[in-house]
Amino acid sequence: MLLFGVFALVSVSLPVQAQEPAGSSPTAQYLSLRRASPLVWGLTLEKLRQAPGTYKGKAIEIEGTIVGISPSNDGGALIILKTTVTNGLMLKMSLLPRWLQTGAEVRALCMVVQGNSEDATVVGLPEMEILAVASALDIRSLETRWKEEQAQLAAQRAAAEQQRQKQAKATIQAAPPQRTTLSSRSMPVASPSTKKKIVLGPPRYEDLSAGARAVFPAYRGYIKNHNKRLSEGQADQITYAILRYSEEMDMDPRLIVATVIAESDFKVQDRSRAGAMGLIQLMPDEVERLKLTNPYDPIQNLAGGIFLLKERLNKYSKSSTYTDATIEQLILTLASYNAGEGAVKKFGGVPPYRETQGYVKKIIKIYKELCGIS
Repeated sequence: MLLFGVFALVSVSLPVQAQEPAGSSPTAQYLSLRRASPLVWGLTLEKLRQAPGTYKGKAIEIEGTIVGISPSNDGGALIILKTTVTNGLMLKMSLLPRWLQTGAEVRALCMVVQGNSEDATVVGLPEMEILAVASALDIRSLETRWKEEQAQLAAQRAAAEQQRQKQAKATIQAAPPQRTTLSSRSMPVASPSTKKKIVLGPPRYEDLSAGARAVFPAYRGYIKNHNKRLSEGQADQITYAILRYSEEMDMDPRLIVATVIAESDFKVQDRSRAGAMGLIQLMPDEVERLKLTNPYDPIQNLAGGIFLLKERLNKYSKSSTYTDATIEQLILTLASYNAGEGAVKKFGGVPPYRETQGYVKKIIKIYKELCGIS
């Protein structure tokens, strides 16, 4: 147990509401005043010495040993503190505690009272006044305990997130893609080469099928884990678009998830050196052909990308039904999406480009994992 009764608190120039009620431990009072003060975290005596006129009105924490006390007639004192960088740092204190004596190891909360950013007359360390003192041992012990608690919480959060991700992956693996009849607002599947403008429905959760709604949380959690910077709204839009348009175009949403990971790792504003845009990396000519108004919008981007993948899969499988396609035809679809249909035709299969071959392998690997296939 920490011993809080050894040291007392001295404070000056702080508003009354910053004071702790009578009976609080000195260390607790010190920490409360530290929270209320304009403390510059990470400020050291070395940094203060380099720019002494910059920190007027700011607070700094200094740890050291009391090597001298010179009381004044008004109840204050001049404290001489030995630190790791100086043997005689002189600090003013407006009220000297009775307990404070030579040899005490303390943590001092000090206010810089001299200079400003335009004052060139301040040389070395500026004048400082002690706001509060406490046991250095007590403060260090508390800070160590806090760090340990934070590390434990971080480990618990990481374990919980890992478990959620595991559960989300298991849910995705166990959830076969739902099939529905195309609605009037969806992009056509039977004739995917059409050049008609894509008509996009609003991102409404109730538009999803019961099967899509059931797996929505698992897909959303899995996607959010790949890019924790996604806003809540973006994660909702991406999940919605993948589930809705995969279903309406008779594609497996697990394949789309794997493709987006390979293309952008769910970075909404991603842009390649070649000019491909957004989550599923649409090229400018594809955006123009599909008549998209904003290729970085998650709904438009994914709807367009899923349409293009479906179009090519239909071509290589000679069928509009996803389950009719073989793994070889799926591989050709992915290769053509990366390298172009011309390259696939030229080489009679996956082009011998390192990027394309790695791209296809990555997507197929992730897709198999999401399908629970080893």
